[in-house]
Amino acid sequence: IFDFDRRVPAGPYQIDFTAAECAAHIKHCGTANGNCMEDESALIEMTNSLKGSKAIPQREAAALQLRFRVYQRTARGGQWIQIGDEMRPLSMQHSQKDEGEDGESHFVAIESAVLEISLNTVGLLTTGLITNGETIVQATKSARNSKLLRYGTIIFSILFIGGFLVKSYVEERIFERDTQRVLAYYKHAAANSFHDGDERQARYLVWKYKGKKEALWRRLEVKYNVPVKHAWEWDDEEDAAKENEEDEAEDLDNGDEGSEKSEQADEL
Repeated sequence: IFDFDRRVPAGPYQIDFTAAECAAHIKHCGTANGNCMEDESALIEMTNSLKGSKAIPQREAAALQLRFRVYQRTARGGQWIQIGDEMRPLSMQHSQKDEGEDGESHFVAIESAVLEISLNTVGLLTTGLITNGETIVQATKSARNSKLLRYGTIIFSILFIGGFLVKSYVEERIFERDTQRVLAYYKHAAANSFHDGDERQARYLVWKYKGKKEALWRRLEVKYNVPVKHAWEWDDEEDAAKENEEDEAEDLDNGDEGSEKSEQADEL
C-alpha cells in the first residue's frame, strides 16, 4: 500500500467495505473457481442487484465470513510483520444472549464499514475501523424509509406547486370573469357614462371587493336600480330582443300582404 520512500506521516487512506460487495464476490467465486470478480462494472451491477431485502441472508452470510489481516515490512526484502489482530470489518459483537445460551458474545452482520490506514511518524502502520453500527436489516429499513421519504417529498412538492399554479389560474379566470361582468353592467345600466367601457375602473372594483363580491353587486344594484347579471345573460337578452323585433317585422309584412289581397278582392 505504501512506498518506503514516501514521507511520513501519510494518510489516512480509506477503504470501503460493504456486505453487498462481499456477497457479489462470493457469488462470483462459486462460478469462477474461487477467484474474486475483477471486472469493476460487473461488480457494481451485481452489488446493486444484491442490495434489496430479498438478498439479506446472502449479505449477512458474506459479511460474517469476511476477515483479513494487515501486514507491513519495515525494510526492503524484510520480514512481513502483522499489524494488529485479525479484523472482521462487517461483524459486530453484542452481549445479548437468548435464554439458555452460553459462551462468548456472538457476532451480527453490519451493512458497511470503512477501514482507515495511516503511516505514523516512525513509519509504522496504524489501522482503525469506522462504522455506524447498523445491522443489515436496519440498514435496509433505513434505505427503504429514505427512499419513501424522498418519493414522498417529490410528490408533495409536485402537488404543492401544481396546486398553487391551479389556484392562481382559477383566481385569474374568476377575476377576468368578474371584470367582464362589471363592464357589461355599466354598458347596460349606465350607458354612455364615465364608467362605461372603463376596464381599469372595473378591474379596480373587482380587486377592491376581492372576497366580498356580493357587497359590490348589492352596491351597484342600489346605485343604478338595475339587477347585476352575468355578461352572457345580457347577451342572451339582446339576442331575445332581436328575435322579437324580427318576428314583429315578419308579422307586419304578412299583415300588409293580407290587406292588399283584400283590397284586390273588393275591386273584383
